[in-house]
Amino acid sequence: MDPLRHPLFIKFIAYFNENQDYFECHEVLEDYWNLVAPRDRAHPLVGYIQSAVALYHWRRGNFRGAAKLFPKAERLLRLTFEDGSPFSDGVDLPAFLRNIRKAADAVEDGLPFVAFPIRVTDSAIRDAVSELVQNGAIPDLTGARLIHKHMLRDRGHILSGNEKRRSSRH
Repeated sequence: MDPLRHPLFIKFIAYFNENQDYFECHEVLEDYWNLVAPRDRAHPLVGYIQSAVALYHWRRGNFRGAAKLFPKAERLLRLTFEDGSPFSDGVDLPAFLRNIRKAADAVEDGLPFVAFPIRVTDSAIRDAVSELVQNGAIPDLTGARLIHKHMLRDRGHILSGNEKRRSSRH
């Protein structure tokens, strides 16, 4: 299977392009990364994850966080393209890299957030994204539910796990 046709990458593209839910982009690609290359910080998926997190930070006004991540994402994705990695097949990675560079410059200049898409060149990926959207798998989030998603999510399972770890140490 082409790595960018994986269902989790398809979801990443759908979240990125359809509703700019960069928090979910991070979540689904981290799951994919953990399947194929856990802890490999130089893996191409890390560059895609970093670009989504940088956009999430920028939209929330965290210019410092965005400024730190955009160059890392750009570096990893540029290597992905130059190496001819299969993780560049199916998307217009040069255009995405240009947009990341423009975004990094805008962040440096303190300019307001501007979303941009990942141009998909593979019709199978485009069709799979369209199917997700048509089936309602990509929620239509706006406002605070989208911008501050990490603060509004249910963290019960995380807090429960933290409590169990603390009690096991005593």
